Amino acid sequence: EVYLRVDAAAATVGRGVAEALAKEGVPHRVQTAGSLFSVFFTEDEVRDYDAARRQQAWRYPAFFHAMLDRGVYLPPSAFEAWFVSAAHDDAVLDRIADALPDAARAAASATEETPA
Repeated sequence: EVYLRVDAAAATVGRGVAEALAKEGVPHRVQTAGSLFSVFFTEDEVRDYDAARRQQAWRYPAFFHAMLDRGVYLPPSAFEAWFVSAAHDDAVLDRIADALPDAARAAASATEETPA
């Protein structure tokens, strides 16, 4: 039962990320495996490190800091997986969802020259 809840929470967050980024026109791919997932700033399939390196990773710092400013701490690198646990209750999922629009706008406005 716990694993079903955690997997569902991860799917909810992953969907929220994808929807927020899509709304802002940010190229992205959310890849999932149970309760963990990765967000890549690319429309291309990511199957290996070479493909991951080709993403627009320069968008991640803006996204990361916008989430952090709203009280949501993400993995500090665009190359790390996100993990959801049983501690992520509905209030936490709501907080993440509320932070995503600002973070997606930050990612959309980022440029390769934007300082990290």
